[in-house]
Amino acid sequence: MAPKVQALDQSHEVKTFDCGVPVLNTWLHSTAMQHQKNGMSKTFVITDESQPAQIAAFVTLAIRTLTPAAELPLVLQKKLPRQVPGFTLARLAVSRTHQGKRLGEFLLMEAMERVWRASQSVGGFALFVDAKDGAASFYEKYGFVTFPDDPDTLVFPIASMPSFPTRDPD
Repeated sequence: MAPKVQALDQSHEVKTFDCGVPVLNTWLHSTAMQHQKNGMSKTFVITDESQPAQIAAFVTLAIRTLTPAAELPLVLQKKLPRQVPGFTLARLAVSRTHQGKRLGEFLLMEAMERVWRASQSVGGFALFVDAKDGAASFYEKYGFVTFPDDPDTLVFPIASMPSFPTRDPD
């Protein structure tokens, strides 16, 4: 059975989450809910089936400011305007107790699907990732390409994403 993804809400115990990366832990503990309330980003969680308040993994998505095409990897710069719109995968983490269960991969695919669906309504060039704590190699395995001047910033064109089947809204 696939993990259930839901929007972060007050019922989730953010303070107990520990993925082993302090910057990601701190962000979830103190910033995620505030950003969500203010419409700055949206965080989605997978919870522990036996303890529904416990967060097993989370991913955060946001709109990205326009990115200069000249900053993109050369292979992606062809036929683009000077600046391109997109989405940001701002944070993705799996708790220590749930690592090795492919929840990170599952949430990455969930994020890509959400971005693809949003782009069908509002447009957008790519999903960008600002990788934390050496995680760029994780995204590269799935086809993300690093920026030439910043190996922790990666991009995946929405046009390269698969089409996702129609489904009922969340």
